[in-house]
Amino acid sequence: MTTLYVNKASGTFADTLLALGVADLMRLVLTRLGRLEQSLEIYDAGRSFLIQLPPVEESDLASSNRLPLLRPLSTAKQQERQAKKGRTFSEVEIFDYEAEQEKQRQLQAQLAKLSSEQRSPKARLNPSPELQQILSNGPSPELEHYKAINVMKVADTFNELALRWESLSAEQQWFAMRLLFRLFSEPLNDVEQAQRTWEKWAKEQGLGGKTQATAVQLLNPTSGKGANAPKSNRLAVGGLESFWLLELVKFRGFMLGAAPYMLSGSKDRKTFVVLPEKVELETLRTIMQKFREICWSSTAIKQDILAALRLAQVLVNHRRNELASSQNLDPDELPPLVSITHGLDVAFYKDMGSAHAVMNVSTINLPSWLPPRPRSVAEATQIDELLDEHIAIINRIEGPQGKEGSEELELLRIYRDFLSSHDLRLFWRFAASYGPYLFRQREREKNEKRWLKQFASQGLDKLLLLESAAMETKKGTQDLKLTPILQNKGFQRIASAIREATVNAQRRRFQDNNYPYEVRYGLGQELLRKIHRRDEFMQALSEFLLHYNAETAREEEKVAQKLGRALRSEDYSQHHLRYPVTTSDIDEFATLFDQYPCELVASMLLSYGYARWGKAAESSQSEEGTEAAAAQSSQS
Repeated sequence: MTTLYVNKASGTFADTLLALGVADLMRLVLTRLGRLEQSLEIYDAGRSFLIQLPPVEESDLASSNRLPLLRPLSTAKQQERQAKKGRTFSEVEIFDYEAEQEKQRQLQAQLAKLSSEQRSPKARLNPSPELQQILSNGPSPELEHYKAINVMKVADTFNELALRWESLSAEQQWFAMRLLFRLFSEPLNDVEQAQRTWEKWAKEQGLGGKTQATAVQLLNPTSGKGANAPKSNRLAVGGLESFWLLELVKFRGFMLGAAPYMLSGSKDRKTFVVLPEKVELETLRTIMQKFREICWSSTAIKQDILAALRLAQVLVNHRRNELASSQNLDPDELPPLVSITHGLDVAFYKDMGSAHAVMNVSTINLPSWLPPRPRSVAEATQIDELLDEHIAIINRIEGPQGKEGSEELELLRIYRDFLSSHDLRLFWRFAASYGPYLFRQREREKNEKRWLKQFASQGLDKLLLLESAAMETKKGTQDLKLTPILQNKGFQRIASAIREATVNAQRRRFQDNNYPYEVRYGLGQELLRKIHRRDEFMQALSEFLLHYNAETAREEEKVAQKLGRALRSEDYSQHHLRYPVTTSDIDEFATLFDQYPCELVASMLLSYGYARWGKAAESSQSEEGTEAAAAQSSQS
């Protein structure tokens, strides 16, 4: 094998784009030479990205075949600008921006005729033949990339690079390839030497153009205009520059590994760039293409969350297809999902009117509970369903008219912190806060079909098991084994009581005005305020249980008097009676505070208390029957 080294010079996704561009360029070169006997592999080696190629020498890089790298962006405005420079697009393959946008409009019109399920992002993971036929007539997959180039006002720079490359003869293009090959063949990339070599050779060839080009912020998020001098001896407001061939290759990497978005409800933008760990180039290309198909534009914080969850969904679906395609495949032979990529680098561009300015650069990780190796199609499907549940919940967190208020923003920030920190306690904090939020939103919404989605108790169980499995190999994680909390009978019965007094009571009151029990609207907020102190939390919880049991006993007495006999177990289900919480339940629950932090136990209790019992897809009627059966079993 031949190894190329792409140093991480900037510490941003500019390095990733360069590495992806180099790898894709070498794939093109080896294809032209008929030397692509095996796949190219790229992996992160710490200070550099390494690219593994089939055996090749610098002297092999020669051919009379041209190397097309990028299609210039053609708009009416760009054609006018190029005409002023004495250029036309007539002799090169172009990206016809207006034509591709028209294809996009036609595609939207065709999709509007399909069912809502067929129009969903998830439908594009494994599209039906009908949907696939419609999508095949749509615009180029690179349309969003060219939109970003156009909107970010870097079309001049992009076209300058693309046309400059096209102006080179085949021999000159292959000289540039040998120069890049030599540059990246060394563990330490001597970019200055490569620039000097190009500058000297370009003079000999009579080629015009500067050796350096503007390092645009679309590709280099920390290299915009401003005070960029390495020493504070002057204040410069110009942009940084870089070797033009490197900026050209970064644009090639941008098309492969980036997902640019305009955020919903604004002109702000975000760009996500995949972080490869160790992966074949074509596998990464397939994953990113599918990711862009199913991850759609959203608001600023939601976009980060949905990008992580959608990328995880693509990886899980990719693994499920691998397992389904070969029954004799050993899961241990496949690389861990996180070895393909561990997340995405993100740049946030604020619309300033005349231009976009970089406001933040960050990294979004994949969910920490994502198992490294799903061992069967069924397990991969379960994980996919869990991701679906989280995506559906995140998508619906919004205020009036789709705008996010302070409460929604705080909820989304907690969930995003959970993804970034790999700390499951932040998830329980989110779920505990989401329950009361959902409860209040449902009260305002009179159409039950439009109610916010609850977490499913089985989904919470699955998440906990996955997180526990992920932590087993790490040191110092004994305190993170949370399954004993769920196995605590007192925890289960008190969570059931909270559920019966809040979300279940709300639904039944909505369906029956004569529902006898009180709907405890302020319970979640009251308990949330006390979760940091054990004594205060237990006092507030005990006050709730006191009223809950009194109300439960009162209704039991009414039914017993009506029947003229002592209640039997079947009477509870038939008359929608609740089961009381016993003192032994409270005592057993209180023992959890001796082993776990108060905030953790309290958050988990509220999370399960406001969750739907069973699976997320179950109907309200089946939930009630399952809940009653579970309560009856727990009392026996």
